[in-house]
Amino acid sequence: SLIHNLSPTWYASPDYNLFGPYVEHRKLHPDQPFYILHPSYVWRLWDVIQGNTQENIQPNPPSSGFIGILLMMALCEQVHVYEYIPSMRQTDLCHYHERYYDAACTLGAYHPLLFEKSLIQRINTGPESDLRRKGRVTLPGFSTVNCDI
Repeated sequence: SLIHNLSPTWYASPDYNLFGPYVEHRKLHPDQPFYILHPSYVWRLWDVIQGNTQENIQPNPPSSGFIGILLMMALCEQVHVYEYIPSMRQTDLCHYHERYYDAACTLGAYHPLLFEKSLIQRINTGPESDLRRKGRVTLPGFSTVNCDI
């Protein structure tokens, strides 16, 4: 398990200034649900990724895509994810919402994408043809998984 200093003052010097914008957003939209994940959750996900590979991976945080998939698995009985694992239509497009191309976005330069995607592919319960043709994986929600051994 990766050891991180997650004392109660973890917010005193975050990697990114997210608290100022968060406070401002809450003031402007006090009724809108908006949440921040505790860093320990993110690093526990990294531990899960590391625990599912024999290679020692860089201790960089999981991608927002992986975090989102795991959150949806916690909330839903079944999750369909498209093109997280690229289909035969693979391109070097980094995000659907911008026209920036780089192969590192698919393979991972900072985030442990290769290992994330390998784990998601192992969890996939959908047909292999969906993955090849549509880039679609079908994942069970955590509430439907029986962990009794």
